[in-house]
Amino acid sequence: MDWLRRNRKRLAVGSVALATSAAAGYALYKVYAKNVEKLGGGRGGASASGGSEESWQAQDSSQLTSDAEIEEVFQKLRKVAATQGWSTWSPALRRELAALSKVDGITRALKEGGKDLAPSDKLQLWKELKVESFAHCVAIVWGISLLHAYLDVQLMIVARISTLFDRSNPDVKYHQIRSLLEKELERGINLFMEKNLREICAAAAAAASDIMGSLDLKRRITFQEVISTLACISAQTELKIRSNSLSPPTDHFSKHSEGERQLLNFFHANVRKVVEGQDFEFAVSASANAVSGSIIRRSEELFMQRSHSISNGRDRADGGTSGNGEEERAASIQQGVLPVAKVIPVISAASTGIVADCDKVIEYEVSKLPEVIRASADAFSVHVAA
Repeated sequence: MDWLRRNRKRLAVGSVALATSAAAGYALYKVYAKNVEKLGGGRGGASASGGSEESWQAQDSSQLTSDAEIEEVFQKLRKVAATQGWSTWSPALRRELAALSKVDGITRALKEGGKDLAPSDKLQLWKELKVESFAHCVAIVWGISLLHAYLDVQLMIVARISTLFDRSNPDVKYHQIRSLLEKELERGINLFMEKNLREICAAAAAAASDIMGSLDLKRRITFQEVISTLACISAQTELKIRSNSLSPPTDHFSKHSEGERQLLNFFHANVRKVVEGQDFEFAVSASANAVSGSIIRRSEELFMQRSHSISNGRDRADGGTSGNGEEERAASIQQGVLPVAKVIPVISAASTGIVADCDKVIEYEVSKLPEVIRASADAFSVHVAA
C-alpha cells in the first residue's frame, strides 16, 4: 500500500477516511472482500512466504488499479465506520464513564441531605462537586478521543490483514483470520475500558483538584475563565496520557498455534507502530479539540441563559430602578458572569449532552478531521518487517 502512504495528504484533503469499529468488523470485511480485486488486481492475497510474518503483508502497490477505484472503496469504508463502527462501542463507553463519575453521587447526597446536612458537610460536598464536574468533563473529552483513535487504527489493520492475506498458509484457515483478529481487538478495547479510561479519569481528577481546589464557590467568573480553567485541566491530563500503554499484553498467546501466534504478533506490531507514531498523537489531539469544541458550544449557550436569567431576576427584584436599569442588565448579559456554584450544573449538563450525542460528534465532526484521516491511512498502509 505504498500508493496510499504517498498520497495520504491528498486523500485527507479529499475527505477519504479510513475508519471502522470492532463490532462493525463484518460489515467492513464485506466491503473489502467485495472490492478486494480492485485493491489486489484480482488476487485473493499476498504471495506465500514460507510462514514468516511477511505472509501477512498486503499486496504490492503495482497490483492496484486506478485512484478513482481505490477512492471509491475508501468512501464505502468511511460510511461503514460512521454508521456502524463507533456507535457499537459507544454504549459501553457511556456506561463506563457514568460508573467512573462521582458527579451523580455527590448531587444525590446534596439533594437527599437537604436541610439536615451540617453547613460544613454541605460546603465540602459542593467543593467536591466543583472539582468532579470539571474533571468529568475533561475525562469525557479524552476518553472519547483516545478510544475513537485507538479503535479506528486497529480496525484498519484488522481489515487489511483479514482480506489481503496468504491463503496458502496451512497454519491458519481463511475463516479464522478475521475471527481471531476481531477477538483480539475486542480484548484490547475492553482493556482500554478497564485500565486506560480509569487512568484518564484519575488524571483529570488530580488536575482539577490542583487547579480548582482553592477556587471559591461564590467567585463570579466569565465564560472565558471557564474555558481557560478547562484548558488547564485538559493540558495537565494530556501530559499523563501515554499512548504506548494502549497495546494489551500478549502473554495469552501460548494457547494458540504457531500460525495464530505469528498472526497476532504481527497484528500487535502493526498497532504499536501506529499508536506510537506522531500521526496518531495528532489525531488524538485534533479529536480532543473537536469534542471539547462541542462541549464549549453547549456550555456557552447554557452559561448565557443562566446569566441572563439571573440578571433579569435582579432587575425585577429592585423594580428596575437601580442605576441605569436596562444598560446595566445588558452589560451583565454581554459580559456573561456567573458564580462558580452556578457554573457547575452548566458544565455537568453540557458533559452529559455530549456523551449522549457522541455518535453524531464522531460521525459528523471527528471522523472528517484531516489528522484522523491521516492516522487511519497510516494504519491501513503500515508494514512491519518480519
